[in-house]
Amino acid sequence: MVVGVHFMSLELGGRVMGLCQPMMATYRPHNNQLMEWVQTRGRMRSNKAMIGRNNLRGIVGALKKGEAVWFAPDQDYGRKAAPSRRSLRWKMSPQPMAPMFSPRLSGAAMLTVTMVRKADYSGYRLFITPEMEGYPTDENQAAAYMNKIIEKEIMRAPEQYLWIHRRFKTRPVGESSLYI
Repeated sequence: MVVGVHFMSLELGGRVMGLCQPMMATYRPHNNQLMEWVQTRGRMRSNKAMIGRNNLRGIVGALKKGEAVWFAPDQDYGRKAAPSRRSLRWKMSPQPMAPMFSPRLSGAAMLTVTMVRKADYSGYRLFITPEMEGYPTDENQAAAYMNKIIEKEIMRAPEQYLWIHRRFKTRPVGESSLYI
């Protein structure tokens, strides 16, 4: 399982990785059918398939077949999807927990892939980490572990992270919004 986060260079990183190692990716299907077609067609130019983010059976099945599947846990789908967990700098709600557990269900290794623009604008740098070790089996510990991974990747180039997507909109009860 390839874990990624939402940087400005996300689509370019997917294209580069797909040229080297075509893979599958999880995503949220677009509400507009035309935009869904455009989005999927563009992403499929260098990759094998797009899997809806809620299709756990499809994700686990692909991993069990030895496919590389890209997944971004840095989404915030609200309080019902996942409770807030503290990271070092922020409290955040990662994407619903089921996909994070799919490597355990499938036996797949997990690693991160992040592409960021170089500070001098001379090109991009692709970071591929070694396989994650010691991934917790407890849901809360797994979420905290994943939040640390997300934070580490964001800190490679925080100015290039897609903060506008409001990744931290769900706050613990009583805490004010970070976006006001």
